Amino acid sequence: MYKIEFISTGHIFSLPEDAAKELKEKFPSEYKILEKNGKKFRDRVKKSEKVPEDKSILSKVLDEED
Repeated sequence: MYKIEFISTGHIFSLPEDAAKELKEKFPSEYKILEKNGKKFRDRVKKSEKVPEDKSILSKVLDEED
């Protein structure tokens, strides 16, 4: 059994190994593995990449005054 944490809400779930690995593969930045078979595990979560300003919707929404 694996204990995983859903990072955005902080909820902790105990799941079988295959289900926990599947969630971690599909959503690596949303889940963190806390324990593997009762032993503490240090999982590293990938940080989300920043969106360049030219591809951001903010520049399209704001009116620029010169």
